[in-house]
Amino acid sequence: MTSSALNLNLETTSSPLALTTFPILIAWLLGDERMSIYRPVVGKNENLEMTLTRDGYTITIIGADTFGAFDRSSQFISAQPTSNHAIICVGSDEELRDLPIHCVQAGALTLGLPSSVAGVISCINNAYTYESAMANAHAERQALAETTENVKYVMEISKELNGERDIPKLLNLILNKAREICKADAGSIYTLQFAQGSSKIEDAKLTFRFTQNASIKPDFTEFSMAVDHKSIVGNAVLHQAVINIPDLYELSDVASENPFGVKHNRTFDQRNGYESHSMLTLPMFDISHRVIGVIQLINRKRDWNANLLAPGGFKSYVVPFHEIDADYAAIVAQQAGIALENAKMHDEIQNLFDGFVTASVTAIEQRDPTTSGHSHRVAVLTTGLAKQVDLSTDSKFADVHFTEDQMREIKYASLLHDFGKLGVRENVLIKAKKLYPWQFDSVNERFELIRATLEIEHLKQQIAFATTPNRFPMEVSAETITSMKNQKIAELDDFYNFILKANEPTVLEQGGFERLNEIAKLGYEDTRGNKKSYLTSDELKSLSVSRGSLTSEEFAEIQSHVDHTYAFLRQIPWGDRLFFVPEIAAKHHEKLDGTGYPHHAVASQIPIQSRIMTIADIYDALTASDRPYKKAVTPEKALDIINMDVKAGKIDVDLYNLFISSKVFLSVITK
Repeated sequence: MTSSALNLNLETTSSPLALTTFPILIAWLLGDERMSIYRPVVGKNENLEMTLTRDGYTITIIGADTFGAFDRSSQFISAQPTSNHAIICVGSDEELRDLPIHCVQAGALTLGLPSSVAGVISCINNAYTYESAMANAHAERQALAETTENVKYVMEISKELNGERDIPKLLNLILNKAREICKADAGSIYTLQFAQGSSKIEDAKLTFRFTQNASIKPDFTEFSMAVDHKSIVGNAVLHQAVINIPDLYELSDVASENPFGVKHNRTFDQRNGYESHSMLTLPMFDISHRVIGVIQLINRKRDWNANLLAPGGFKSYVVPFHEIDADYAAIVAQQAGIALENAKMHDEIQNLFDGFVTASVTAIEQRDPTTSGHSHRVAVLTTGLAKQVDLSTDSKFADVHFTEDQMREIKYASLLHDFGKLGVRENVLIKAKKLYPWQFDSVNERFELIRATLEIEHLKQQIAFATTPNRFPMEVSAETITSMKNQKIAELDDFYNFILKANEPTVLEQGGFERLNEIAKLGYEDTRGNKKSYLTSDELKSLSVSRGSLTSEEFAEIQSHVDHTYAFLRQIPWGDRLFFVPEIAAKHHEKLDGTGYPHHAVASQIPIQSRIMTIADIYDALTASDRPYKKAVTPEKALDIINMDVKAGKIDVDLYNLFISSKVFLSVITK
């Protein structure tokens, strides 16, 4: 500003209307003590504009020569900052009436001349107040918007955490989200493991589960440590408090002088070329507010994308964790604790189900040791084929996809498909031959008795012949008596050997029914003279079974195991996710043409899961070598036998072909 402007006569400033022109106004602004709180910057033309600054806010005062010229005012206003800035247009009432529209749109204030000093001060102070209020409002809006976004983010985190049931994945997710919301370069997560049967903290162990670091790839080894005051995480557990350390490198070498008496161990930093400065450690609580883990965050960054390994990176970018960081991290930790507890409960329920199923299969196998391993092999084959169906690109299976829960349904149903055998009489269940052991013992003893009777009869005849030979025909001799006895013994042995052969669970030879009936009609006298048959009616019925070892009544009892399985499994509250376990297990003996059992269901009534299990069950039954009533067949022969049912329309041809092409049948080794 020129000296002439500074020497303007301001004697009129005592008057209410002392400030009459723009140059007089500028001179007064530069000289009045009351305006010293503003820092003036005079423009190139002191008669056109002037700028005042205060606390980062700018007020530009322009005269009529500036705002009156449209091009000049437009160019001037467009060049001004858009925030923390106010414009005051100064001129006569007439000049201000013609204020250009772009000045109005820019929110310019007006100051009419002449004006009193008080009026000018009020106008400028109002402009400052307005700008500071607008700036505060803007800052508050930004803070509110940021808070809103953070709240939304925390809610999204909550949804993500509670949607994950796999504990290792959940722990990594918890750590990642806590790092993101706090802009932490690194972090670790620990879980608290209580001693069996104890809920005391002093008996617990802290297990280091996972670590993440955006700058380096540290070696990760899971380990456990005592819960004590020697570590920061131990203190967080014991005090159940958030521990916020601004800079670990500024901690005292004397542990007692530091918060919670902790000391920074720099071994990790030295080994990995890293610097752990700011640290935020938060305990995780379950719904009962019991500590179940700890999140530890390291190195809050000014810029989330900053590279700390760049020269001076740790010094330039690492800052302490803010109080708001701790608040948000605490919310994440709380949500994480609940999610982790839910995941653990889910695991416990899962383990409970698995343990129950394993115990049930063990009960089946202990009742019927001859089929030991069958349920597990069927489960392997069934789930293996189900996975192939799910992965298949064949159009026949285009609409078939199994979720994780459905695969569990298939696994449980196949493991428990024979559970109903617990409702079948044990002697029927393990019947290896046509006659029960006690029946065969009875037949054996009977034939021994018949043999003894023949021997006794022979001895009686020999004694009679020796004492009274004249009572016998002339052609009879001692030799002929013995020969007749030997002939009867040989015939008896032949009958016995035929019964032994008929007792095997194979196909009865042609004419076998007739011969068994003939033997059954033969009789003998016991030692008391009672007439008895060579075979009882029950023994004859059992030996007359054309194939296998079971009578029609016994086979029906075996078949009833499916009904028992369904009745038993229905009593278990499987829930919505495993709802179909009973139905899948109950239909594994049904055939597509309605010839299966127990309900003769047809194709449309048999779910694909049961169709898959049918193939697995038959294949293992044919190839298993642990069945005393049949010989095992080779895998090739078993597939040929199943193929006969496929051709007969009893078994799903597409599943059978996939069973072969995928070689699922090779996933089990029978013995």
